[in-house]
Amino acid sequence: MTDQTLPEAPKPQASIQQLNLGYNLEQDRMLLRVGMSDDSELVLWLTYRITRQLWQLLNEDACIPTATSINSEAMPADAVEQFNKEAEAAEALKKMDFSTQYQPRKEKRNEEVLLVTALKMTGNHIKHLEVICLKNVTVNVSLGKELILGTCQMLQVAAKQAGWDLGATLAIMPVPKIEETKVLH
Repeated sequence: MTDQTLPEAPKPQASIQQLNLGYNLEQDRMLLRVGMSDDSELVLWLTYRITRQLWQLLNEDACIPTATSINSEAMPADAVEQFNKEAEAAEALKKMDFSTQYQPRKEKRNEEVLLVTALKMTGNHIKHLEVICLKNVTVNVSLGKELILGTCQMLQVAAKQAGWDLGATLAIMPVPKIEETKVLH
């Protein structure tokens, strides 16, 4: 009889219970901690490029007001529609809890902090975000309106702390695959 190691079963899907996003000056990156309903935690590094891309992808649906959110050349009906969406978002944000301290989870879903290299968004009513990280790790997240809105608010606050401009337009380009290379000195 041989001793065989069975492959580890995939972790069941868990819902997101809590988010924490903060700027790390030493790394010059955002650290995103995602607390899951199964008492596990996912930890991701977001670069400036990825943070801006995430903001662009999510704020289309969130409609958080910014200095540049209403185009000065927009038709009056479009400007009124945008204003109404932003007013709805502001009201929804008032009902969200951004003051409860983040509760670290017992188990980490990833052994080390994952560096996000690309993002892909799909879906109409329920958005699906594919988060592509180094070392061939992909995280799939379903995003409801509340989660999108809350994440956008946190992105804005953390970007202000970092001194990053999320409002600048960003062309979403495919990221070339980065292969690990060894350098000899």
